[in-house]
Parts: sequence; C-alpha cells; structure tokens
Amino acid sequence: MENGKMFQKAWRLGLVVLCGLGVFAGCADWQDGYGLGVPFAVGDSDGLEESSAVEDGDGLEGSPATGDGMTAPGMGTEDGQAENPVQGAGGFLPGEAALFDSGRFSGKIKSLKYAGGGKLLVYADALSLYDVASDQVLGEFQFSEGQVSLDGFYPLPEGYALFGEVLPERGGSQDSSGSLNFTEVTDHEEGIRCWMFDENLNLQESLDLHRMLKEEGEDEVEFSAAASKDGTQIVIAGMEKLYLYQVEENVFHVLLDEALGTKSGALEHIRIMNVRFASDLSSNGQEHLIFTGIAIPEGKSNSIPIYGTMNLDGSGLDCRTASDFPLSGDFLVYEKEVWFLEDFQDAEGRVLVTDPAGKSLRILELEGEDAGEDGVFGSDQGGYLATLAIPNLTADWNGGWRLRIYDSQSGKIIWEQDVGMDTEAYTGVGCSVKILDGTRECIVTCGREGKTYTEAYFF
Repeated sequence: MENGKMFQKAWRLGLVVLCGLGVFAGCADWQDGYGLGVPFAVGDSDGLEESSAVEDGDGLEGSPATGDGMTAPGMGTEDGQAENPVQGAGGFLPGEAALFDSGRFSGKIKSLKYAGGGKLLVYADALSLYDVASDQVLGEFQFSEGQVSLDGFYPLPEGYALFGEVLPERGGSQDSSGSLNFTEVTDHEEGIRCWMFDENLNLQESLDLHRMLKEEGEDEVEFSAAASKDGTQIVIAGMEKLYLYQVEENVFHVLLDEALGTKSGALEHIRIMNVRFASDLSSNGQEHLIFTGIAIPEGKSNSIPIYGTMNLDGSGLDCRTASDFPLSGDFLVYEKEVWFLEDFQDAEGRVLVTDPAGKSLRILELEGEDAGEDGVFGSDQGGYLATLAIPNLTADWNGGWRLRIYDSQSGKIIWEQDVGMDTEAYTGVGCSVKILDGTRECIVTCGREGKTYTEAYFF
C-alpha cells in the first residue's frame, strides 16, 4: 500500500511537471482544486478549468448547511453507492429535474462556474448562462479576444463579473532533437481581463487590467483578481503589490507593497497571491479581504504559506500560519465559512475551516482513504464537499477516479461513485467537480487537448 501511494504521488507530481512544461495543452486548468496556489499562471488555457477548488471558489458566497435538511445523508444502498444515478438520494426523477446534458452546448465544455441561484456559467465554444432547475439557457456571449482562460465568476446585484486571461494562440513544431517550439500567431494582446455582464449575460464593460496597471506605471506579469459583492471594487494581487481598483472612479490604490518591508507580527516580506472579498455577520455586511500567500518568519530565510485578512484601506493586516496544515493557497469563501485546502502532495483529507473574519478555527477531517489527493471541491451553497482519489492500484486498475460526496459539517461520506474509467479518455488528465445543493446534482468534467467528457449524477 505504501508503494502504491508513493506511485500515486509521483504520478500526480509528474502531471504537474508536464503541465508546467506545456506538454499537455490546458493542463494548468487542472490546478483548480489541486492546491498549486499559482493563480493566472501563463499557459492556464481552457482544456478544462476549475480550484477548486479551486475551482473551486468561483466567486459564489452561499450558506453552508446547518442540519436543515440540505445535508440529509440518505443513500441508495448500504455501501453508499447510489442504486441509480438518475434517481439518487435527492429523490429527483428525470421528469422533475433533468440531469445536466453537455450536448446542449456547442463544442466541448472547457469550464463550469457557479453563477448563484442554481445557475451555472458554461464555457464551451461560447459562454452560456444555464439555469439548472428550468433546464434553460438564459443568455450567451462570444469572446472577441480569441482563446480565453477563465478564473473567477462573481454574481453581482444586477449581473456578473468574470475574470480571465486572454491567451496567445500558438503554433507548434518539433525540431530534430524532439524539442517543441511554439510561435504566437494571434494579434490579441494577452493579459488579465474583467468582463462585466448584466443578468442575461449581455456585456456591459470590459476592463483590460494588465493594460490599465501599465498605464499606472505598474508592470505586473502575473496576478489574480476578484470583485466585491456590488461590483464597484476589484482587488488585484500582483507579484509584489496588492491593489484595490475603484471601478466608478477609475482609481488604483496600493494596499500592500512587499518592497516597503510590510510586517505582521513575526512575519515579513509578505506576498499575497490569492485574494477574495468577504464579510461576516458581525460587520453588518461591510467587506474586508481574505487571502493566502507566503511570508518569511523573522530570522529565517525560507518563505512559508500564510493566510489572513486585511481591511479595504490596507489597515488591519493579520497574517497567520498553520504549522501542521500544508496550505495550498486555494480556498473557498462562503457567507459563514471559509475553507482552506491542503497541498495535494501532502493531502490527508483535511480542510482548514475559519469564519470570514479568520478568527474561529477548526479542522474538518474527511472520511475515507486518500481523500483530497486529487482535488477537493465545494458545492454552490456550501452544504457539500467532493473529492477525487485514485483507487488503490491493482493489476486490474483501468484508470479513473473514485468520486466521494461529503457532508460539509461532519466530513462523513454520503455518496460515492467511480468515474472516468475509460482508460484512453482519462489517463493522465484531471477532473473538475461541481455540486448543486438544491437539486443534489453532481457534474464531473474531465478532459485533455481535443477531448473533454462530462458525466452527471443525482446523489
């Protein structure tokens, strides 16, 4: 068993290395849920996206279940396997709630994002706003910039904010030594963008954040960004600075500058890498920033992972470490809780849970062997968690993953299913999981260059 786990770790690490070398087009999208902590990495194309785990913090702030029926476990059989994926524990029948059908969208699905209110943003040949309950496409949008890699999608009071990276389209050739050589063949300027849509996915505004920062004298090569609940502010985490952009005033404020020697307690050289807006019940809706990043302890030379909070004016910087919890940098923000995910190379099936202010703290331990080693994914409202794990390696293993659904408060398995068992289709790729609390529907999307596969289940 130990040798098998070592092989699994090596397999995953090898996939990450290959992704970094660009061997698999779109590999960087598999960082969602893998805990790599490198938002908007160049080459983060749309083979398939989604944190977690990041995907999956897709900008949706919901309310975790509190025993009000949303997390009732009921299983199809005693061993936790659903008797029929079309009629699972939720009790839904095809005539009452249709399973997600990827065939209704033109082209292979590259990304799924939560859009709030039981809706999904589906990115295939075009963007589609899809209502799960009514099984209707509410709006569509076609990018004019060419190839785009999506990141956060944030519901606003009267629409949505979408962040993504415009990628260069590359042509490739192989020289006599076997090395791959790429040349850019697009006229579109690459960089991070923010698209603002109305509630029907009609474009209202497009912000070229890379270009705008350059005009401010800030040449950021790589950064991540997020929108406030009302869409009036955008926070941008660059390589050395943290910016707050006031949309209506068209003004940038620098909240944190590593070069100025910013400190928090015994931590210095603080660099914020992944950041979101959050609020808690005690603040009357007033927002602050919550983040992950790295810092160097006083007297040390090596950086360590951190998480923390900050006020929107740059004050109140509070950085914390988790010495016995290998932070990945990925986290999910809900109304009442924030879930910090483990680094996949050291995953032990745990989630670090805090309140949005970062004050309370608990460790959620997920039931089951190898939980979290191939991704941890949150549901749209926070009632459920999902993990993917490679089953114990045996002579008859044909590839694929074991999908598990957990109650988000207890960490107990309530449903599991083997997915992606087609060796040719799934070997050497990653998967993304989306869960809709209201219909108890689970959507698994796997893929690689030229191929993506989507499977849906009721649980």
